[in-house]
Formats: sequence, structure tokens, C-alpha cells
Amino acid sequence: MILKYLLITLAGFLGSYHCIGMCGFIPPLIVYRSWFLGNVLYSAGRIFTYSFLGFIAGYLGMFFHSFQFQLLQKGLSIFLGIGMIFFGLQVAGSIKEKGVIGLDLIFATIAEILSKFRKNPFFLGMFNGFLPCPLVYAFLMQAVFEKDPLKGAAVMLFFGLGTVPAMLFASKLFQIISPRLRKRLSSFAGIIIILLGVWMILRAFGIGHHH
Repeated sequence: MILKYLLITLAGFLGSYHCIGMCGFIPPLIVYRSWFLGNVLYSAGRIFTYSFLGFIAGYLGMFFHSFQFQLLQKGLSIFLGIGMIFFGLQVAGSIKEKGVIGLDLIFATIAEILSKFRKNPFFLGMFNGFLPCPLVYAFLMQAVFEKDPLKGAAVMLFFGLGTVPAMLFASKLFQIISPRLRKRLSSFAGIIIILLGVWMILRAFGIGHHH
């Protein structure tokens, strides 16, 4: 159990360097009396949203458990496992993220909303937590598989904690870390996500799962 949460935190830590390219522009927007405190509040807001989403995901997963439909449970495990492998490949850069029609308009609207939260970093972080991200989707799938609201929230909490260092120093890291190193770190994160996806599929067949 502890090893699983450590892996989730590590994946969040490594994968967050992949996310700097998308969300790295947000922390520099913060206008607060203390740079450090402002960024801590921003990360706290993100983690709050992640944990909230994890709680809901775990709650939804609980219904699959209560139905006691073994075939449905196995199907869900395989589906989530394949989904995690897909997102893992995407984070690792093996699959390119395809553009979505109207995405530019969506992000322009998001940027406008974010600018209004510059002086309230906690709410800025909360809003940021809802932005689309393959890494977040991957661990929400893990949260569903936990079939427990608190465990689902814990998955997303540890994932969120792993992302703190990169996002805390996003503006500086973006300049220091080369694109090549960011790509390498993302690859490691993708591998961890893929392994968790494979583990889900194996559990669907009763391998490595003990009651």
C-alpha cells in the first residue's frame, strides 16, 4: 500500500515536468504579498481539487463493487487499465496529443478567467485543478479502481503532492530544465502509469490480488 502511494507521488513528481509546458505559465500570474506563500496556496488549491475529484471517482467506483457483478468489475478493470496505459504512452510522448476543435477558444477563455484570480492563488489553483490533463485523467482512473471515496481522494492527494516541486518553481524550472530532460522525466512518469495500468489488467484476471 505504501509502495503504491510512493509510486503515485513519484509519477506525479516526474510527470509534472511534462505539465510545465501546459500549466507552467499559471504560477507566474500570481500576485501575492509573498511569492512562496502565494505558490503554496496555489498548489494547495490544486491538491484540493484533485482530492475532491478523487473522492468522487472513488465514490463512483464503489457502485461497481456493491453491484457484485464480477464480469462488470473485470471489464471495468481492463478498460481502466487500457486507459492508463494509453495516457501513460501519451505522457511518455509515444502518442501525440491530438488537437481538439475550438481548443484555442477554450484556452483563451481560461486565460481570461485565470487573470481574474491572480490575487487569490488558492482559487487560482482550484480552477487549475479542473483543466484537462492526461496525467490527471490517468490517476482519476486509478481512483475509480480504488472503489472507495477516501482511498480515491488519497490517490489524488499523493499525486498532487508529487506535482508541488515542479509547479512551485515552474517559472524558474522552465528556464533551467532543458526540453530534452523534461521529455526524459515525462518518459519515466509514463512508464510508471503504464505499469499501474498493467497491474489493473492483471488484477482483472485475479493475478496479484488477494482477498
